[in-house]
Amino acid sequence: MPISARTGVLPRTFLLFLLMLLPAASALGGDLCGHVRDAATGEPVAGAGVFVRDGAGGYLGRLAVTDSGGDFCITGLPGGFYTLEIRVDDYLAAYLNDIEVAEDVTSVPVDALLPPFMVGNPWPNPSSASVNFSLTILRRAPLSVRIYDARGRVVRSWGSSLPEPGPASYSWDGRDAKGRSVPSGLYFLRARGDGYVVTRRLALTR
Repeated sequence: MPISARTGVLPRTFLLFLLMLLPAASALGGDLCGHVRDAATGEPVAGAGVFVRDGAGGYLGRLAVTDSGGDFCITGLPGGFYTLEIRVDDYLAAYLNDIEVAEDVTSVPVDALLPPFMVGNPWPNPSSASVNFSLTILRRAPLSVRIYDARGRVVRSWGSSLPEPGPASYSWDGRDAKGRSVPSGLYFLRARGDGYVVTRRLALTR
């Protein structure tokens, strides 16, 4: 780099160039952490998926899952603006734009609008006999639970107009509503309520 022969110092134009680089150097990045809570109750939300998008809305492959206290932390993000997508049981619970990550730790509180219920995975799956599954009811709303065959026909159904919040357990014995054993194959558990639908695949082997 040129140095002035008369003064032995860097030329003014080069010093200005260095000054222009200083903001970039100060925005090296940091960690994006936060706390997810239920917007209705204020309780922490455990097991929520936290996904990072760039300013254009594209996924960056950076994610985290909230711990038992509703906390998460995604480390080593370059400086810039990001969007956070919060999902609970594949339900979009929150979407936050223009979160700036600069230096050190950026802390973000998240109020999540949770679905009316969450559905666990059926077990055992595949099964040669009974299949068990559970729901967690988060708020009172009309709810229907049905088993469909691969052709879309209802095989078995359960219904509750306004179930109480809390855990709910179900068991399907591999029979239809008339008590007849259904054949081996692929079936679908579908829970529907308050405009929200969750589907789980299950297989019977005889």
